[in-house]
Amino acid sequence: MDGNNIVAFIKGFGAAVGTVWSFIVGAMGWAFPTLLLLMVADFISGVSAGSTREGLSSSKGRIGFVKKVHILIIVGAVYLLEKAIFQTQHLGDGVTIAYIIIEFISITENAGKLGVPLGPVKNFIAVLKEKGDGK
Repeated sequence: MDGNNIVAFIKGFGAAVGTVWSFIVGAMGWAFPTLLLLMVADFISGVSAGSTREGLSSSKGRIGFVKKVHILIIVGAVYLLEKAIFQTQHLGDGVTIAYIIIEFISITENAGKLGVPLGPVKNFIAVLKEKGDGK
């Protein structure tokens, strides 16, 4: 593959990703694509944290991936049911935002396992966890 073909491939791939992203954002708003990105970031940070602490295993990774896929199925089902029954999008966004918070907490926990200084983010995470416990 020469330089021109590589550039053409990168442009085509970028256009395809941009098209899919635009469709997702237009159809579901920003909550769902934000969840997708945070899930990818959480998976990567989990693999990174596991690789530094002798906790990396393919079965844990596979289970984590399957859980994330199932979360996406649940979120998608909520969006579809809500659209079919209520003709709104608010409940789906609410469920999605709840999962976004869970993913963000997990990413910061993985960062802590890696020794990344969290600074004021620690306090923010503590508040999120407290709110999530119903306090």
